Formats: sequence, C-alpha cells, structure tokens
Amino acid sequence: MKKLIIGAVLLVILLLTAFNTPTLEFIKLDEELGGVYISKKMTQNDPPCLQMYYYIEQYADSFDIPKNYAYGIAYKETRYEGPFHWTYNHKKTSRGGAVGPMQIKPSTARTVSDEKFTVTKLKNNIELNVKTSLKLVRQLYDKYGNWKLAFGCYNTGKPIVNNYAVFVYNYKADW
Repeated sequence: MKKLIIGAVLLVILLLTAFNTPTLEFIKLDEELGGVYISKKMTQNDPPCLQMYYYIEQYADSFDIPKNYAYGIAYKETRYEGPFHWTYNHKKTSRGGAVGPMQIKPSTARTVSDEKFTVTKLKNNIELNVKTSLKLVRQLYDKYGNWKLAFGCYNTGKPIVNNYAVFVYNYKADW
C-alpha cells in the first residue's frame, strides 16, 4: 500500500510539474499517516479533487466529524473518489435543487449560516460548499446525538435511518 501511495504522489508531481504547478511546495507524502498532506492554501484554480480533499480534511477536523463520514457523504452525493480523482465534477445539481460537491440546497445553507448563498456560489465554491455542508452535519449530530440519524436527516430532511445513512456510516475510502 505504501508503494502505491508513493507511486501516486510521484505521478501527481509529474503531472502537475508538466503544468508548471509548484507541486513540491504543497504536496507531501505523510508516511506516518499513510496519506498525502497538502501544505498550502487551496485556490479555486487548483484541481477540484485536491480542493475537496483539502477542505474535507480541514472542516471535518474543525467540526469534529470523523473523516470517513465526510468522505462517505462526498462519495454518495457526487461520487468523489479522493485526491487523485482527476475527472471529478463538483458542479452537479440534483433534481431536488441541491448543488455542488456535497449537494446542499441554498435554502438549507441559509439555515446554517447568515451568509448569502446563491446556486452559482454553492456550485462553484468548493470550500463554501464543504464548510456549509459539514457544519450542517455537525448541527444535525448535535441535535439528534446519533450519526445515522444525522446522515438520514442530511439526505431527506427527516431524522431517519435509511440506506443513505447506513452507507455513509459504514463508508471506508479505498483510495
């Protein structure tokens, strides 16, 4: 597994170097944790897959949400498959009006924060979408005291344990 991670990091370095990105400055292999560490502030010009990884890591920590749950939501909502998912599309919209990488509705986002949310802003600003979505998950967990109920409520608006909640609760990233 360690060789696979090192190989993937080297591939990223090679690819980003080809596009004149100062990769060595911000992507490092963290051998103790067995993963990739991104040490610079992301911008909207960085690849969406790296932005997702960075912001999920950051906001899962700040809202005290186990990372496997945050990644489970991202996978379930927009099929996010980790920091090397180069074809990742974060600009999806559901039939129900949920938008962006974590599929949150602007009306729901407004209940979480006093910020003004537009569809365009939530769809295109990965940081705002992830931060708002994970803040909502934290609020739902604090309200119901149960991760599965929180995930079911995130999915349906009602505190239920459904297939979505069970999937997110049991999600294990295999990347």
